[in-house]
Amino acid sequence: MQENTNKLAPIERVSQSIVRVLGLNPGPFTLQGTNTYVVGQGERRTLVDTGDGAQPEYFERLKECLGGSRIDRILLTHWHADHIGGINPLLSMPDVVAPDCAVYKNSCPKVDGKDKVAAMLSGARARGCLRGIADGQVFDVDAGRVRMTAVYTPGHTDDHMGFVVEQNSPSMAGQEEGGVFLVTGDLVLGEGTTVVDDLSSYMRSLSRVLALQPSMLLPGHGPVIRGSGTDGSKPSNAVRVIEGYISHRLMRESQIVDVLGRSPPSLDSNGWRVEDITAAVYASITDPRVIVAAQHNTLLHLRKLQTEGVVRSTEDGGSRADHKELWELIRK
Repeated sequence: MQENTNKLAPIERVSQSIVRVLGLNPGPFTLQGTNTYVVGQGERRTLVDTGDGAQPEYFERLKECLGGSRIDRILLTHWHADHIGGINPLLSMPDVVAPDCAVYKNSCPKVDGKDKVAAMLSGARARGCLRGIADGQVFDVDAGRVRMTAVYTPGHTDDHMGFVVEQNSPSMAGQEEGGVFLVTGDLVLGEGTTVVDDLSSYMRSLSRVLALQPSMLLPGHGPVIRGSGTDGSKPSNAVRVIEGYISHRLMRESQIVDVLGRSPPSLDSNGWRVEDITAAVYASITDPRVIVAAQHNTLLHLRKLQTEGVVRSTEDGGSRADHKELWELIRK
């Protein structure tokens, strides 16, 4: 991720039925903060993500946005604290959340059993209002005038979900042309690139949302991506951003394969270390913190290429977590 240079408004009306409320939790991995989205215009509305729960001003902004209406459904994109940390505080605010409010999260035992995740979901479990999310599940808002469809998009995390937002009347800006609004969570950001856990899954998720041809991206961090080229036949800015994410990853992959095609830097070595591959691919990086992140990205690419039968690794006296493997191309 990288820091946004354009200051975001705490509250932004994205369309007639969607308002972005900034979580006010800035940081190196959250940019100016986590974006949460209020969907609907009636007395009962849907909230996507909750911020980290540690910013009292966020809840005041949320109340301001609701204007007396209440949240009766909370949809969560994934388990990270900056997206679900606000659940317990919100459920204790009867002037913000309806008594029958349900909380929806894609169930994932791998992460849901972690102590910190279980703690952040404890309020919903105690109220008996925690629900799962299935790929393709539909959530109607405003008596069906707005429809939200869950899209399973793993890669950033195993449980990651996006949401397609469509309106059945032409009153939502941009929907007259049949546009698709996509709440991306941390799959795609408003700027920069995101942290990835599983690159193979992540690339498949990018291809899946690209096929939707969205006209607008509502990211978990950074500015909303909207608009199109000067020529109506050109793809939307949203589509171009997704294409850019894909091409960026493929470029890195090509560079790594190119490096592995050379002789290893150590004459007595049978392969390349992650550190050496990273130094060759990210030659301009000097910040130690960024180098560590770049090494993580390199390893993700190597794991993906390994599953595809392009490269192989050998242990060299250390654990996989220590980056001690030696890597080489599988020459066919």
